[in-house]
Amino acid sequence: MNTGDSMAQDNTWGWRLVLGYPILSGLLMAVAFPPLPLGFLACISLLPLIPVAENLRGRVAFGAGFLQGVVFYGVSVYWIAWITPPGMAGAILYMSLFRGLFVWLWAFAMARVGRLGLWMVPFLWVGFEYFNTLGDMGFPWMLLGHSQVDYLPLIQIAEATGVYGVSFWVVVVNLIAFKALESARRGLMIGALVLAFALPAGFGLWRMAEPVAEGDLKVAIVQQNVPPVEKSYWGFDHNFDKLKPLTIQAAETGARLVVWSEAALPAYLKRDDASHQAYQARVQALVDSLGIYLYMGANRFEAAARDRYYNSSFLFEPGGGDLPHYDKVKVVPFGERAPFPKLLGFLRDFQWSGGGYISGDFESGTALTVFEVPGGKFSGMICFDSVFPWLARDMMVLGAEFLVVITNDGWYGRTSAPYQHADIATFRAVENRRWVVRCANTGVSMFIDPYGRQEQKTGLFHEAVVAGTIAPSNEQTLYMRFGDLFSQLCGVMALMGLAVLAIRRPREVEEDVAPPEGTVPAIMPDRDEEDLPDKGKPMPFLDHLEELRWRILKGLAAIIVGAIFCGIFVNEILDVLTRPARLLEDELMLQTLRPMGIFMVKLQIALVGGGILALPFLIFQIWMFVAPGLFTRERRFITFVIGSATVCFVVGAILAYWLVIPLAMRFFVGLTADTGVIPQFDIGEYISFVLLLLIAFGLVFELPVLTFFLAKMGIATSDRMRKGRRYALVLVIILAAILTPPDPLSQILMAVPVVVLYEISIWVARIVNE
Repeated sequence: MNTGDSMAQDNTWGWRLVLGYPILSGLLMAVAFPPLPLGFLACISLLPLIPVAENLRGRVAFGAGFLQGVVFYGVSVYWIAWITPPGMAGAILYMSLFRGLFVWLWAFAMARVGRLGLWMVPFLWVGFEYFNTLGDMGFPWMLLGHSQVDYLPLIQIAEATGVYGVSFWVVVVNLIAFKALESARRGLMIGALVLAFALPAGFGLWRMAEPVAEGDLKVAIVQQNVPPVEKSYWGFDHNFDKLKPLTIQAAETGARLVVWSEAALPAYLKRDDASHQAYQARVQALVDSLGIYLYMGANRFEAAARDRYYNSSFLFEPGGGDLPHYDKVKVVPFGERAPFPKLLGFLRDFQWSGGGYISGDFESGTALTVFEVPGGKFSGMICFDSVFPWLARDMMVLGAEFLVVITNDGWYGRTSAPYQHADIATFRAVENRRWVVRCANTGVSMFIDPYGRQEQKTGLFHEAVVAGTIAPSNEQTLYMRFGDLFSQLCGVMALMGLAVLAIRRPREVEEDVAPPEGTVPAIMPDRDEEDLPDKGKPMPFLDHLEELRWRILKGLAAIIVGAIFCGIFVNEILDVLTRPARLLEDELMLQTLRPMGIFMVKLQIALVGGGILALPFLIFQIWMFVAPGLFTRERRFITFVIGSATVCFVVGAILAYWLVIPLAMRFFVGLTADTGVIPQFDIGEYISFVLLLLIAFGLVFELPVLTFFLAKMGIATSDRMRKGRRYALVLVIILAAILTPPDPLSQILMAVPVVVLYEISIWVARIVNE
């Protein structure tokens, strides 16, 4: 082949990597989602990205991933243009940034360890999916696991892991399929592929074989089919007159609970004004005449210095009452409110228009509500709420026995949006093993049983009244017990893996071995030589001080960056930290007693969170400073030590969060029983208590890692540790007193695992010494 032909072939290969394969991957992934029954394509949708990550580096890898995201989201969420074309473009570009970052990190991993980096991909993918549920810009609409909704046996694992476990499984299947295609031991990999399908399918079939409990609560769904613009234009009377006969028809089925859709009536309920009180009275009169409970969506108004408007839902009871309500927690960014209102408050004065629709300025709800009707308790989710797994889980933990989702998907016409939105609710049923009642203004309305089977599913854009009998349940799934622990651990493991790879040399390529034909050179070098430990002559003392100063400054910069990141999501982090208090049987009241109390709390969370996020980088800086003084045999194990130290810290913090802190809070609050004292804790002291326990347990769980390192250096031996056990126990008690808050329970809860860790450390030292 002549030189010109070779260059042409290289250029062709390069265009495939940069354009062809990302576009193919985006298309395969997009068509795998509803309403098309092609979910199986998701299991091969990542295959085109493997050569991309293997051959591209730096900005080019990021660009290829970004292009894959643009194609995927462009085909999947095109329907946003029905409301706002600029909003569609913004959403696609924003979400594609994360896809670009994902491919860039994937390529980075493969540059370090070759194809071993493939096995980091499931953890990295799930970590990004979980991250996309956080904050005001969270948009977990097209999670990879959603593509498998038609294969109910395969998604039953969501009761333990949430939808993220299904996403993890899809990525793993992609990797095994790739290995089966390119491995010499193809039969073995095909067997592994069969096993990858058989295990979750077998579990799912076993779970679905269990009979669904028979219920006695009859519920009716009213699908009124009023176009959203017409609903607002024609006003209350037109909409109420249309809903009234449908509601009478629903009551005639014997339903005890009737459900209307989101924003069923264009009115502000519970508003102290004559016209709106008259609207509320007419609905109450209908309820009283039929003897039913009516759950419906409408707006709510609160007078304040800046008036507050909420997208809410209400439960009308026969005979009247205080009209309990729920305010939508997850408002649509730029649709119902500009994101980050405290940080970007000026955006609230802009009107984001397009497609005949102008956005509102709704507040986000701050509390969850459990409604009660004869025969069961339920919580309601309004439209966008239902795509957030953690929100439904929190409602179930508070005591809800079934879930009602109300929505108004009529804005999106006959696009894929109503079908995608409806199928996402299937995962809320499986994750929590609860019935889901879904009522949509223009469809799709249906009942979903605890195993995800859809019943009495309606079509789009026609009136309908469907009734069904459900069985409220108080079953506790693993997902309900542990929440998003699986996805959080995936994210942590991905970060730890990246941190370990960051300090590892790139894989060596022998000089006399030519790279594979058509390989595209890396755009950026993997490591500058100046960043590697100095192997030359000893460094003068003052140079050591200068080196230490720069390492400290870099570490502080990393902490500041982490603190800024945590500051953006400080409300979400605060919600996680206060959850143990909120989940007590008698919810603990947290309050601030100082003018700057909440400011100092958020600052503390941001700084501590920044330090934890920067931990891998800080360890790396420490290693870079001490590496020149270590022997080769000591350097050999540093990667293992750093990775193990990070894992042990995370395990210790998780133990503290899920076991120690809830036990401690129940103990302290329980002391107020029969005393007439109302437990009200200062938020600052509570957060300090929680953070101190998280950090303390993270640090003490480093004991086996410290022992490993000291044993490798010949300082610690198993014999010395056994002989010094009695002295160690005394030190354990002192350590527990220093690291934990000054109360006996926390010190005992600290001392017990430390003793166990000490015994494990003796075993570690013995293994190392041998």
